[in-house]
Amino acid sequence: MDAKPNQNSIEDLTNDQKGILMAPVFIVGAGRSGTTWLQRLLLEHPHITGGQESEFFLYFSACLNAVKGDEKAQRELGLSVYWNERDFHERMISIWMQTFVSMLKQKPQAWLLSEKTPSHAMHMDLILEFLPNAKFIHIIRDSRAVVSSMVAAEKGWGKSWAASTAKGASITWWRSVRAAKESGGVMLDGKYLELHYEDLLADTKSELSKVYNYLGVEHNSKLVECIVNKQAIEKQKKSGGTGFKDYAGNELKEPEGFFRKGQSDSWKKDLTIFQKLTVWRYTRKLMRECGYNWSGRIKG
Repeated sequence: MDAKPNQNSIEDLTNDQKGILMAPVFIVGAGRSGTTWLQRLLLEHPHITGGQESEFFLYFSACLNAVKGDEKAQRELGLSVYWNERDFHERMISIWMQTFVSMLKQKPQAWLLSEKTPSHAMHMDLILEFLPNAKFIHIIRDSRAVVSSMVAAEKGWGKSWAASTAKGASITWWRSVRAAKESGGVMLDGKYLELHYEDLLADTKSELSKVYNYLGVEHNSKLVECIVNKQAIEKQKKSGGTGFKDYAGNELKEPEGFFRKGQSDSWKKDLTIFQKLTVWRYTRKLMRECGYNWSGRIKG
């Protein structure tokens, strides 16, 4: 029986297309911070493509680190015995391009790839080493809103990954935001942008224009208004969200409950006073650094 053709073949890619795959923008942040909404806003632009979160570096970061070897190890074993770092890196580049080539085929006019995996916030240094032309957008949301959403997700569709307690969710938020800020803080200008969910919600057009400027993507007020209207949170909640597609073009839909209230201060009613105090205990210093106080997002 003949094998089916490789859906992710990169043999016919042009140099320009390979360049697109090697210079993506990564959307990172603590889970439930608005990364999906931000990506969908970007993907409405005719020149930006992307799909469901790949978790690429969650799977391959250990391999990329292991092939470097361990000078302190008493025995020589592992991937570094079988690969030199350069050859392994080249093979991984091929796997990276094969993973995302279908996104270019689905949207041929695009010249920018958007990859959204929130927990890539923990791997930004490695990503930049692997893809030196990459950029990052770190979307930050009030830790209490994230905790409220995460605890709610754990009761349903997010049971496999979401923390079930205010303490656990607070630590998850802290680790993600701290890691992204530390990595982004030492990057060259033009590599890292911080965005706040509350600001994006309050003035979506202005914040989205700021993102487009950062990415060097042409836009005008009419296009931005059209995109914002199409991706309005209330519309997305009713429709279940604009669907992604897999490599074969099959529609992917988010599970029931994925889209919640889409508000900035609903945590004030959703969390008990004990939960609020718990979150504040574990996140308050970093929250202040990010521009939040006990009441919420600091204006101006």
